[in-house]
Amino acid sequence: MPIKKTIVVLLLVGFFAACSSSQKTTSGKADVIPEVILTEDESVEFGKVYINATKEKILGNTTKALKLYQQALSIDQSSAAAHYELGLLYQQTKDLTAAYEEFKRAHQIDPTNYWYTLSYANVLETQGRKDESIKIYSQMVEQFPSKVELRYELAKLLLDQNKVEKSIEQLNAIEKEIGVSEDISFLKQRIYLSNNDVNAAANEIERLIKAFPNTLEYYGLLSEIYMNNGEEKKAMDVYERMKELAPNNHQVQFSIAQYHRRKGNQEKYISNISSAFANPEMNIDNKIKYLLSTYQVNSNNKSQLIEGITLCRIIAETHPKNAKSHALLADFLYFNNQTEEAKLSYFETIALDSSRFPVWNQLLIILSETNDRKNLLNYGERAVNLFPNQPTVHLLYGLALFQEERYEEALSIFNSGKEVVIDNQALKSQLYSSIGDVYHAQKKHIDSDKAYEKALELDPNNVYVLNNYSYYLSLRKQDLEKAKSMSKKSNTLAPNQSSFQDTYAWILYQLGEYEEANIWIDKALELDQNSGVLLEHKGDILFKLGNEKDALEYWRKASEKGDTSDLLEKKITDQKLYE
Repeated sequence: MPIKKTIVVLLLVGFFAACSSSQKTTSGKADVIPEVILTEDESVEFGKVYINATKEKILGNTTKALKLYQQALSIDQSSAAAHYELGLLYQQTKDLTAAYEEFKRAHQIDPTNYWYTLSYANVLETQGRKDESIKIYSQMVEQFPSKVELRYELAKLLLDQNKVEKSIEQLNAIEKEIGVSEDISFLKQRIYLSNNDVNAAANEIERLIKAFPNTLEYYGLLSEIYMNNGEEKKAMDVYERMKELAPNNHQVQFSIAQYHRRKGNQEKYISNISSAFANPEMNIDNKIKYLLSTYQVNSNNKSQLIEGITLCRIIAETHPKNAKSHALLADFLYFNNQTEEAKLSYFETIALDSSRFPVWNQLLIILSETNDRKNLLNYGERAVNLFPNQPTVHLLYGLALFQEERYEEALSIFNSGKEVVIDNQALKSQLYSSIGDVYHAQKKHIDSDKAYEKALELDPNNVYVLNNYSYYLSLRKQDLEKAKSMSKKSNTLAPNQSSFQDTYAWILYQLGEYEEANIWIDKALELDQNSGVLLEHKGDILFKLGNEKDALEYWRKASEKGDTSDLLEKKITDQKLYE
């Protein structure tokens, strides 16, 4: 019930405004709208239609409201209120041409109405008819001298038309009315700077500082004006004033740091930026944003990376309960090859916030790279439970299980991982490759071959599958020509890989191509002289070539290095080749 009463009151107010306006006459120079004298019946009909139009407008029925206001104007075309309401609706529907016509008529009928005239001025500005808009605003300034906002809009319009002096005049007039204000001073300093009048711009901000001496933002703006225009000494003087006003303010510390950075004063820059970053009042997101925009995490510049790590440590110490601070430090440490420290920072990050997958993913990668199997098993299991739809988690955790010879568990994880891969053939290929490795370890060669074939179907250039699959075939002495082709391809795709070269040498050995095998095993040994496997293979190849003395020497070297076949010691003892 109260809502209905409100609507009725609004409708009546609009109606009386409409009726009163319809009694006015106008004699505009361009378009003359004649005075309409309504009969009693016409007045009643106009009122009824106008009220219905306003009701539909309030209810949001724009199309109905438009038609009803037009109907009202067909009864009384001299109703300024109806023209105005119609203009508002056209403006709402983005029909600016029609809106212009209606606001213009409303203004012509009642040029003393503030809202009619303001809407007319605004639509002129929107249409790009700025000189006409300036004319109307100028009239309004005279007509409504207490409305300082009109002078402000007029000043901006004058500035748009490059009438700088007239714009300044309006702004000065506003200041006489209300005193120094931020909006006016900011606009004036922009005007002065656009005309390269740095001193006038600086003086304007000095006036603002004088009026509001405790507002640091104004000092910062003043120093920026000086810095951007080569007045660096004056900028530093302003920074010193800021420091006196608020010695522990992080904005002051940060601003001074930027000054010294631009001047190349590295020691003073680090001192001040460290103070700002150690200030808990400075928002951590702003610190991180600045750090990432200034220091590249994966930078090849060692000194810059070290500097970034120093600042990251300060952020982490200042915000110890914020996971982002530790994650940022971990990233920088990792790219500086400080993997053990990075690992600890990732642990800290996850302890504070376990919801961020990229952190988990990076941690698992580091644990895998550092062969930290215990933690990889622990965190890998947690990660799979937290992020069951992330296939990389399945891959890394599965590899840890595989290394622990927990084959069935690894197989289950790899299989579930391949089911959640979306639009990533290479990753799916890697999961099938890992499934093949599990089956190979279980001596389920038919299943392992199927898995490797599927991996190559998904990614024919997966060099690790090409190498491993071909090597395992050579060990079984099966499909050796196919193995040779795959191994050759892996060496073409990834040259200078000792393990790939060894595989190719061993396949050639199995095919009886001993001379060629010897060439390839030498290539492998040039890259890795500490592999017991490679040294043993070299000895076997030499033995087949009839060089039994050198073969024995290589077998002995292999024995010293370790990681050899079970037959090596028997070869050395009997000085014979066993396969």
